[in-house]
Amino acid sequence: MGARRLSLLDATFLQIERRETPMHVAALQVFQLPDDASADFCRSVVQKLRGPEKLGRPWNLRLAQVPLSRMAPATETAPTIDMAYHVRHTCLPAPGGERELGELISHLHSTTLDRSRPLWTCHVIEGLENGRFAIYTKVHHALVDGIKGMHLLTRGLATTPGTDNWMVPWAEVASAGRRKRAGGEAAGRSGSGGVPLTQWPRLAARSMRPLLRRPGSRDDETVRLPFEAPRSILNGPVTGARRVATQRFPLARIKTLARRADCSVNDIFLALCGAALRRHLLDNGKLPERSLIAGVPVSLRAESGDDEAGNAVGFLWSVLGTELSDPQARLAAIRRSMQASKAHLQSLPGAARSVYTMSTMAPAIGVLLSGQGARLRPSMNVVISNVPGPDRALYLDGARMEAMYPVSIPIQGLGLNITCVSYDGQLTVGFTGSRDSLPRLQRIAVYAGEALDELERVFGVTGAGEGS
Repeated sequence: MGARRLSLLDATFLQIERRETPMHVAALQVFQLPDDASADFCRSVVQKLRGPEKLGRPWNLRLAQVPLSRMAPATETAPTIDMAYHVRHTCLPAPGGERELGELISHLHSTTLDRSRPLWTCHVIEGLENGRFAIYTKVHHALVDGIKGMHLLTRGLATTPGTDNWMVPWAEVASAGRRKRAGGEAAGRSGSGGVPLTQWPRLAARSMRPLLRRPGSRDDETVRLPFEAPRSILNGPVTGARRVATQRFPLARIKTLARRADCSVNDIFLALCGAALRRHLLDNGKLPERSLIAGVPVSLRAESGDDEAGNAVGFLWSVLGTELSDPQARLAAIRRSMQASKAHLQSLPGAARSVYTMSTMAPAIGVLLSGQGARLRPSMNVVISNVPGPDRALYLDGARMEAMYPVSIPIQGLGLNITCVSYDGQLTVGFTGSRDSLPRLQRIAVYAGEALDELERVFGVTGAGEGS
C-alpha cells in the first residue's frame, strides 16, 4: 500500500510535538498472575507479543518521506519491523509497589517515540507486588484517539480465564467488510468527518447561529466556547518530564449517586475532578475567581464514516464549578453546562456536528501550532475525558486484567489531562501532568476520591467510603 496522507487533526498531533510535549497516548494494564503461573510467565508473554510476522494497522505504519510531508504528513507500511525494539521486558525494583510503578510509567511516558519506526512501543513489566504484572503500551496520538486505542488494546483479550486463548493486539487480522478510506485524494476534497469543504460555510453558519443569542434568564446556561477559561497555574509552560497518578472508583457508587442527583455518570466524574482541582488550587493559593473550564472530548467516529482514521473526536466545553464551595451547587452548575452543550450538539445533523466541533476547535489548534499556548489566554483549563471500555473482566493467558489506566498528553498551556475508562464495574482514572508544574499530582487523585465521599454524604447515599 502506498503513502496515505493524514487528516488535518491527525497531522496536528505530529506538528505540535516537541521534546517538551511528546504527543503519544498510552494505557497501563495491570494483571493478576494466575495461581499456577510459572516463573517464566512474563517471559512467555513477551515472546508471544514479539511473535507476529505481519502486523495490522496502525501498528505497521511509519511516517513516509513524500513531497510536502512536513506540511501534510503521510504514513506508509513499514517493510520490516524490529519487534524486539517495540516490545520490551522490564522488571520493577523492590518492593514493586504503586510508587515504583508510577515512577517507571512517568519516565516511560516522558520520552518521545522514534519517528523512523512505527509509532508505538510496549513494555511488559514484572515484579509488581501481590503477584501482579503490568503492560504499558504507548501509541502516537496521530494514529489513535481514546476510543480507538481502547478497542485495539482489548480486542485480543479473552473473556474467560483459559490459557492460550488471547490474541496479540497488533497481529494482522482479516478485516470485516470494506472500510471507507480517508486521505489521498479524499483528503483534498473533504474536511473533518468526510464533509466536503464546499459545505463547510453553510454548516458552520447553521451550527454557530444559536450561540450568538445569549439567554435572558440568569438560570439559563449558555453553550461554552473556547477561550472563556480564566488564567490558572494549570495553563503555564510544560517541560518534557511527566508525572502520572491513578485512581479507581466503583462504578456502582457513581451510578447510585448519579440516580440520586438526577444527573449523568459523566456529570459526577466532572464534579469529582472539579472538587479535586478546587482543593488543589486552594492549597496553592491560586484559585481563580471564575470557574475553570474543561474541554470534554466527544466521539465523532460515527459521523466520520472512516474506521481507519486516527482521530474522530471533537470538544464540548463545560464549567467545573470551582468557584463554588458547595458541592451540590457545583454539581448543579456542571449538569446545566453539559446539558446546554449536549443539547446544542444533538440538535445538529451529523455532518454539522463534525463541522461545529472542528470550527470551535480550530482556534485552539491554531494556538497549539503557534507554540504560544502557555503565553496566551487558555482555550480551556484542563482536558477531562471519559472513554467507554469493556463491561466484564478480560484475561491474558489466564491472567485477569485488574485495571486499565489511561495515560494521556499535557501540552503547552494545558499542563494536566484527566481521563477515565470504564472497565468491569469500575472507573479507572489516569492523571497525567507536567512533572515540574504539577509536582504533587498524586494529591489531586486523592482529593478526587475524597470528593466522592463528600458528594455521597451530601445526597444521603449509604455506603460512603466503600472500595475506592
